[in-house]
Amino acid sequence: MRQSSEYIALPARNSSEDLLEATDRPRTRGPSARARYESGSNDRLVFWAAIGVACSTAFSAILFLTSVFYPPDVVASPRVTSGIPHRPNPYRYLDGILANTTQKFDPITNFPPVVLQLNNTDASRRMREDERGRATEFGTVYPDDRHILVTDKVSTVVQFRNLDYAMERCVLNIVLPQPSEHFDPAVKLSDPSLVDVWLLDAPTELSRYISGSMDYAPKRRELLTTLTSSYAGPSHSSEFHCTSGMFTTLELTCSPTSSGCSVDFWQDQRAKPVGGLHIVQHPTPPPAGSHV
Repeated sequence: MRQSSEYIALPARNSSEDLLEATDRPRTRGPSARARYESGSNDRLVFWAAIGVACSTAFSAILFLTSVFYPPDVVASPRVTSGIPHRPNPYRYLDGILANTTQKFDPITNFPPVVLQLNNTDASRRMREDERGRATEFGTVYPDDRHILVTDKVSTVVQFRNLDYAMERCVLNIVLPQPSEHFDPAVKLSDPSLVDVWLLDAPTELSRYISGSMDYAPKRRELLTTLTSSYAGPSHSSEFHCTSGMFTTLELTCSPTSSGCSVDFWQDQRAKPVGGLHIVQHPTPPPAGSHV
């Protein structure tokens, strides 16, 4: 029978030929719905990750360029208080504990942590601090050097904190410091020079952490001693009382009787041999029957 283009002959029911053809025919399946979903999710994750990396990179670049071309003007400053801080007494009741002791203690060499200069012609007695900073590959370094400068134009104010307990017999010494491998005192001296040492009316601490305490020199109270600064050797005062835990504030000036007075050197408390301006504290027996 002739087949027209509109009709296709169907195979006979249960035909073995048709079963064989159906068995041999390869199966073809498209991607499942789950596979298509997972593929789309992965694509979206990669896309948003790329967006996040790009935004993070752009933000970091903006911050870097801002810090380079517009550096902040903020400078870290130490915490400053407007009042006088109270220092607790670390020696309370030690007089009772050590009242009957016979132990002897070695003298203490005490250097001033605060050394300031002022112009003698300045009626306000405004102080400044000379420093010896130097540039290094790590930045500017400020060593622990202190400048002693006494001329007819400049005076120096120093403050000691009296150290330890029952070490209240004090002697002030001035010794020209010696140069060493790591320290240069840069001594300049009109030899000899007579230096008047005045006790100042400053029972409290001079500190950069106490607002205004280092601005102006306190008033002179009394002349403590006159020292002779000379290459010939050291000079020292007579013994005076220095209360434990308190402060001794002094001003060094050229004596009116010294013509051409000039003392100029740097000192470092770690330098050996010991030199510069310092106090030697000697032991005193604690007062009987009292409490610090």
